[in-house]
Amino acid sequence: MPRSRASQPGRESVGASKSLQKAIRILLHMGEHGPEMGVTQLASALSLNKTTVHRLLNAMEKFELIEKNPESERYRLGLKLHEFGSKAVESRTLRTEAHRFLLALSRRSHETASLAVPSPGGVLCLDRVDSPDTMITVRTTVGALFPPHCTAVGKAALAHLPNQEMDAILAMSGLTRYTPFTMTRLADIKENLRKVAQRGYAMDHQETERGLSGVAAPVRTREGRVIAAVGMAGPTPRFRGKELAEKIALTKEIAASISASLGNYESSMIPL
Repeated sequence: MPRSRASQPGRESVGASKSLQKAIRILLHMGEHGPEMGVTQLASALSLNKTTVHRLLNAMEKFELIEKNPESERYRLGLKLHEFGSKAVESRTLRTEAHRFLLALSRRSHETASLAVPSPGGVLCLDRVDSPDTMITVRTTVGALFPPHCTAVGKAALAHLPNQEMDAILAMSGLTRYTPFTMTRLADIKENLRKVAQRGYAMDHQETERGLSGVAAPVRTREGRVIAAVGMAGPTPRFRGKELAEKIALTKEIAASISASLGNYESSMIPL
């Protein structure tokens, strides 16, 4: 006997897909307009049949995605969603989120890209992607500290800290002179950091190593708090004129992309 149209292969999966979409719409709507909602309210808001809404709510309740308030007879999001949310945050560290953007920055610029974060002892190199097109003698390895007063990522990470934290890190770093271009006077360094914070990016020109320059930009949380800096470094001749302007724009673009990828999380929720 030929199968009926309703039982043909593929039609069941289509129906299941539509039911899943409706269930997700219910969850999203409750998340945005809760805390508790009734069947009639949900059906009206989502233009769905009340029987369908009731059936989907009951199905999700079995998996603890939805729970029914026995007093109000209305539905609310289940604690299982909170558990899933916590696990999602745990799996998204700053380094893992930013690494793909570092790869893109290095690939597009042909320079070495780094991610740095402020730490009690200085500015920590959290991740880096080396470029075969850039020869750097002084390489800051992952886990080591950038000189905060004379590297682009160091400046970008430092410039947005409260003055007390900034002063403590600068005092601890020692303000070493690496080249004739290194600023070592505290007043000059702080004025430079003020300009970095104002314009939204940092630069260094042969301040750590002769022939090496770099640019960096801050990474922000959704509240606007700077938690890291991303930057690139390479031969000084490639950091001049139009090419420099393009590198600054690219660095700011990548920093904004990392910030956007963390945009749903508060500062306290983002592990390194």
